[in-house]
Amino acid sequence: MRTRVFRIGGMSCAACSGRIERAIGALEGVDSVSANFGNNTATVTYDDSKVTEDDIASAVHSAGYTMISDDRKKAERQEVEALRVQKRDLIIALAAVIPLSIIAMAPMLTGIEWPWDKRVDCILQILLFLPIAYAGRRFYRKGYPALFSRSPTMDSLVALSTTASFLMGLYYTYVAFTGGMVHSLSFDSAGMIIALVSVGKYIEARSKHNTNDSLRRLLAMAPSRATVIRDGKEIEIDSSVLVMGDVVLIRPGESVPADGTVIDGSSSVNESMLTGESAPVKKAAGSVVYGATVNGNGSMKVMIEKTGEETVLYQIARMMEMAQGTKAPVAHVADRVSAVFVPAVIIISVLSFIAWYIAGLYNPAYDLEFCLTIAISVLVISCPCALGLATPLAIVVGTGNGSRYGILYKTAASLEAAANVDTVILDKTGTITKGQPTITGVVTDMDERRFISVVASAESDSEHPLAQAVVGYAKDNSIPLLEHSNFEAVTGMGIRCTVDGSEVLVGNTELMEANGVELRDIPGILVAIDGELAGSISVSDPIRDESPSAISSLKGMGIDVMMVTGDRKETAEAIAAEAGINEVISGAKPQDKLDRVKKLQIQQRHVAMTGDGINDAPALTQSDVGLAVGSGTDIAIESADIVLMNDDLRAVPAALEIGRATLKNIKQNLFFAMIYNAVCIPIAAGLPVVFGYTDLVMVMPMLAAAAMSCSSISVVTNAVRMRRFRPSSLPQPQ
Repeated sequence: MRTRVFRIGGMSCAACSGRIERAIGALEGVDSVSANFGNNTATVTYDDSKVTEDDIASAVHSAGYTMISDDRKKAERQEVEALRVQKRDLIIALAAVIPLSIIAMAPMLTGIEWPWDKRVDCILQILLFLPIAYAGRRFYRKGYPALFSRSPTMDSLVALSTTASFLMGLYYTYVAFTGGMVHSLSFDSAGMIIALVSVGKYIEARSKHNTNDSLRRLLAMAPSRATVIRDGKEIEIDSSVLVMGDVVLIRPGESVPADGTVIDGSSSVNESMLTGESAPVKKAAGSVVYGATVNGNGSMKVMIEKTGEETVLYQIARMMEMAQGTKAPVAHVADRVSAVFVPAVIIISVLSFIAWYIAGLYNPAYDLEFCLTIAISVLVISCPCALGLATPLAIVVGTGNGSRYGILYKTAASLEAAANVDTVILDKTGTITKGQPTITGVVTDMDERRFISVVASAESDSEHPLAQAVVGYAKDNSIPLLEHSNFEAVTGMGIRCTVDGSEVLVGNTELMEANGVELRDIPGILVAIDGELAGSISVSDPIRDESPSAISSLKGMGIDVMMVTGDRKETAEAIAAEAGINEVISGAKPQDKLDRVKKLQIQQRHVAMTGDGINDAPALTQSDVGLAVGSGTDIAIESADIVLMNDDLRAVPAALEIGRATLKNIKQNLFFAMIYNAVCIPIAAGLPVVFGYTDLVMVMPMLAAAAMSCSSISVVTNAVRMRRFRPSSLPQPQ
């Protein structure tokens, strides 16, 4: 199975999302599809041996929508061009609707008739309506096909209402030309509906375009040009043609064009665009640098190792795009409502017409024009757009907020789940502590250099921070490594290895007891050689400076914090006390961490697990929200729902804060959208008439169009407002 995000053009409301999902989902080989009105994408999981991208594109086109280019720059140009056309059509509509409204409404407002015949009035209004109809042609091009295929959308509502107004105007034009008495026409209502809805749709489209600024700004940071060294000469080329193995020169102040390794020179690099951390990172020969990061005062030569979409920059962008293309569980509420919303509105419109027509049999004031006006008002005032925008726009803004701080949400569901977390489990090594232990003492009856040589040789194939500390200590003291083989990591206990013909065990008391080693009371990591305890190595892994602040922030949010670690009880409790954690579980194996998460979930707790090691992966997967620090293992990062690009533990409460703010924003948007429709549809259906406000009915279609636009704008504005949200637990980005 393959999952891909496709960019879709022409979506106008939540019903469009459902129409696209049905069209793509009907293809054989498509496992799942999620169309997102908020950022005009469809995330499709499919079997590429059964269905091709061309098949998916054809399904999209047959549903009445367009497939936007995969090339990001070309897609951006297409979006900008679509906005330009929309703006031009809006200008045409406004330029024509103003004189049309003056001609139609001035006599009614002033009591002074125009000095021309009513037939001339009809012709003028028709001529002015035609450019408005042209400007709103998209409503008809999409609305009627969707209606005829029994998948009506917001465009269908606008098309039906304006067509009804236009036909009613033509009828009164016929009456005028055949000598009948005509007091008013309805071309102005149709024109005003198109113009006002177009205003709302343009503002909505601009806002949707702007909500993706964080993603566009991120990709725009990659420099377009690079200085490559070939045959000893410096040549400036386009960054897009760089290949693996190229050596590029990075001068002071320049951005790194792609991922690579420093082979010469040294400098400090600003990696804030990846990690959210403003402090420069020192780089020297052997250091890894990432595309779009900014070089400081030194010059470096970098060998390119990853280009294009293989770079960390594009991986982050892809992760953001995937998250923005998925749906949060709360979005399914809006989906269920949207699926029946437009058909329900059409039914309400028809029933309103019938009810008032029957009432008109007893009251001549409720004539055919009155009944049609009521029906049109119901069609226009209903707003599925606001429902469709409520969740996806908030998700786009929320994931964009996170990216500024180096917090990457893999899915919209993980963003919502982060909002509900009430318990956080923290690993110790590399999470609360720096994960860079140093040797503080050696206890042995052997020659100390020989002892270190044996232990370092045994640990040399391990990736554990403690093992690397021992190997680093040997290297720093020029202690040679010995021949070794049969390395085996014993999960949660230590390692076993054959060194210079002897079996060596390095680990905790459980490992020693399991292998029949007689113990004595000595501190540190125990070492046995050929079944005999040979000594121990004491290490110290200092706590991160930010850990106490992060844990204090979590507690301030009402979240329970506990530390679960495989380390010894004494060490674990000392670190917990320093960090401000009250609940500690030590000596925990991966299964113990997993069981702890399950136990809390049985108690109806919403658990977030934070870790960086392979042994954390099962618990990260089981937890409601798994958070992996960016320096962690690939397995931990793959298992997690949220990736923290830096090692600052304060990003954990920040990730949960952003989740809470996003979910709150979604609920506000859904409230605005639903309460709007709940209040406005009865009003449009004639409720004011019941209380004696009959005159209001004739201007109701125009008021309805304005109200519908305001509904979408209010949801968009509320979602965009969240861009100003700043998590209190983290320092603000520069």
